[in-house]
Amino acid sequence: MTEAVFLPADWANATPGPKHWSADGRGDDPGAREVHEPTGTGPGEGKFFHFLFGYKTASEKDRSMLAQELAHIDDDVAVLRGAGYTVVVDRQATRQDLLEAVAAEGTAGFYWSSHGAEDGRLQCCDGDLVSPADLDPATVTPGLRLAVLGACYTGAWAPAWRAALGGHPLVAGWGRPVTLERAVDFLEDGERPDVGLDDLIERWLLTDTPIPPPPTVRGLAPAAVTGGRIRRLKRPVETFAAHLGAAFAKDDHHYAVTVPLPGGRSHVVRVFTVDGADPFSEGVALCGMEAEVGPTSALITPEKLLAGIARPGYGRVALVTGETGVPKIVTQSFTPLAGATSQQLAAHCYQVALHADALELDIFGTDEG
Repeated sequence: MTEAVFLPADWANATPGPKHWSADGRGDDPGAREVHEPTGTGPGEGKFFHFLFGYKTASEKDRSMLAQELAHIDDDVAVLRGAGYTVVVDRQATRQDLLEAVAAEGTAGFYWSSHGAEDGRLQCCDGDLVSPADLDPATVTPGLRLAVLGACYTGAWAPAWRAALGGHPLVAGWGRPVTLERAVDFLEDGERPDVGLDDLIERWLLTDTPIPPPPTVRGLAPAAVTGGRIRRLKRPVETFAAHLGAAFAKDDHHYAVTVPLPGGRSHVVRVFTVDGADPFSEGVALCGMEAEVGPTSALITPEKLLAGIARPGYGRVALVTGETGVPKIVTQSFTPLAGATSQQLAAHCYQVALHADALELDIFGTDEG
C-alpha cells in the first residue's frame, strides 16, 4: 500500500515565480546595491534617485545587457550627484526594492531597466514580475516626479503605471520591444537628437517645472481600418500587390498587404474602403491604407514623427486611440478608388509602408511591422 504524501499548502498552491525557502532567503545580493553621496548642492538636496536593474542574475545574456547599460550611466550619476541628489544603483533589483524605493521619503525619481511583458509587467532579478497592481498609490511618496521604465511594452501601459505611482510622476517608457542598441542610445549623453535619459533628468529633476498631465486618447479618432470594408477591393489589391511583389491576405474588414522594403525589411499595410466625410468628398468611396508604428510615449517628440513627411508624396502620420489609453502612431493614405490606377494605388501603399517602417526603425530599432 502506497502511503499518501502530504505537501505544504504553499507548495501545492504555488504560482510560477521565485522560491523563498525562509524569511532570510532572497533571490538578490544586497551587496549589489551602491549608494553614492552628493558631490554638490542644488535642487536634489535631501532627495534620492534610484537606478534599479531587474535583469535576471541567472541569465548570462541578461548579465551582458546589464553590463552594457551600467557602462553608460556614469554621466547621469555625476549630474545628479552634482545637483545634490543621493544616487542609489542596485544591480539586482527585486519587486520589494521597487516598492520600497517609491515609498521612501525623498525619492524624486527612478530608472528601472529589465525585460518587460506585453501586459506591462516588469521582470525582476530573481525571475519575479511586478505590475502596477502590486503598488499601493497611497504609499508612494508625493515627491516622486520621474519614473523611467526602460523595459519593452511598459510605455504602452504608462497610464496604469502613473495611476499606481500616485498619479503625479511623469512616466516614460518604451511602448514596444526595442533593441539593446536603442536602449543604450537612450542612456548615452547627446548620442541622438531625440529624448534621452539626460534630457528627462535635466528637465524634470533639475528644475521645478510642473509635471504635465498624462496623455489622453480623448478626441482622437480610432484606427481608420476599424470602420473599413473590403467591397470592390479584390481585383485592385491583386493588381497593385503584384506591382510591389507583395503578399496579401484577406480579413473581414481589410486586406493585409505585406510590402517588401529595402534591406530585407517589410511592413504590413491594411487596405480597405471607407466613405469620404470631408467637404467635397462626402460619400465618395475612398481606398484607405493604414500601417501601425507603435504606441507613442514621452520619449517620442513631434519632430521625430514629422521629419521626412514634408516632402511631396503620399501618406501622413496620425495618432489614433490605443487599447491601453496611450495614443498609437500610424501612417495613413486615402485616395478615391474610382479611376485610381494600379500604379497609383501601389505608390500609396508603398509610401505608407515606407514611412511606417522608417519611424519604427528610428524609434524602436526593430522590424516588427
